[in-house]
Amino acid sequence: MASLLPSSSSSSAVFRYYGASAWEIETLYDTLSRSYDVQDSEVPADDPQFVTMVEIGFPSPFGEPFFQEFTMESWFKVKGVLKDMKKRRGRKGVKTYIRFASFEGGKTPVVFPLLSKGDRQYEMGVEKLEYLVDIVPLQLKTVPKDAEEVWYSYEEATFKWSPATAMVNGVNYLYKNNEWVPPSAAKKSSV
Repeated sequence: MASLLPSSSSSSAVFRYYGASAWEIETLYDTLSRSYDVQDSEVPADDPQFVTMVEIGFPSPFGEPFFQEFTMESWFKVKGVLKDMKKRRGRKGVKTYIRFASFEGGKTPVVFPLLSKGDRQYEMGVEKLEYLVDIVPLQLKTVPKDAEEVWYSYEEATFKWSPATAMVNGVNYLYKNNEWVPPSAAKKSSV
């Protein structure tokens, strides 16, 4: 999925969705607009496994200053709406992407996708995001030079977020054993 974040000089948040109710859209839009201009759009459904998709792109770096700027009240509101959406849809699925323009101390955009079909796993994934502010800069201090975007993954078995891939010049580097490896090296280490 291509990055949807506005240019780094923009203060606009990006809000894309499909299959969301008018109340959910309005609540998320209003909450985002307290801190940012919002570029919102309804997009066509692209995955039959998920009845709803929500993508929020924050123009701020992921870190403590984000939670101060956006406010914890607004963050709790966003989390509450997302968790409520998941409960309402049950096993039909909610696909969620939370993007940040970068991470504190870095310049690479960061994406936290939540694709869980289980209510509890989804809820835990959403709840743990704000607790990553100290660990993300440490995990990403060795991100490959010229990385265009880093994707995290949520491990349902361990209830932990960890770096998964970093896109560099069209190549996905994988995060294995606390280091970034190109796909060819990753295949060799898994054999």
